[in-house]
Amino acid sequence: MPEPILGGADKVFGIGFYKTGTTTLCAALRVLGYRTVNGDKLGEYPGADDGETLLKQIQAGDLRLPTFAMFDAFTDNPYFHLWREIHALYPQAKYILTLRDERAWLESCARFYRNRRVRPMRVWMFGPHANPGRDEASKQAWLEAYRAHNSAVRAYFATQPAGRFFEFDPTRQRDWDPLCAFLARPVPAQPWPHANLTRPDPPWRSAWRGLKRTLGLERGVGEEDDD
Repeated sequence: MPEPILGGADKVFGIGFYKTGTTTLCAALRVLGYRTVNGDKLGEYPGADDGETLLKQIQAGDLRLPTFAMFDAFTDNPYFHLWREIHALYPQAKYILTLRDERAWLESCARFYRNRRVRPMRVWMFGPHANPGRDEASKQAWLEAYRAHNSAVRAYFATQPAGRFFEFDPTRQRDWDPLCAFLARPVPAQPWPHANLTRPDPPWRSAWRGLKRTLGLERGVGEEDDD
């Protein structure tokens, strides 16, 4: 494990899985004044390149990611997947596990990712099962990973000092009080955010993805290295 970084008590890491309300948590943290990054998408921060550079650094064993100096709070990938390593770096930070009813969560993932290109971070995590909407085996792989992740996080933080771990379901949350109490922040006047609802894909998305594959603009899992 890497040596701890001095300080870090003001940092917040969202360590919930994809599609557990991480975008909602990101929006809430921004309202509370945290400089927050949500995932690895192009344009998310200066130099963001769909996670390719971060992934190369992680795979080289260097976990002191450049985003740690840019932001106060972190949600989505790669942060939730590296929660143990990040806690070793920032043992005094605060950690938030977002979760949902697992069946609703699994259907949301399958629906959301079915016709989207497979990005490098998901290949890194799931290999041939990077698209949970592909088949039942992939859905099962995601469900098993989700259960194992939540179980491991809970067991680990049960042994850590109190006041540094919080879990909740952002899709059921209706007020700021629990999160603000955990972070010791005043309750804002504006309503609790609820972002990134999973809606049915437009009918053109599947056809467009098929056309891109035909033209060689997108490759399948095992053929491609992009996210």
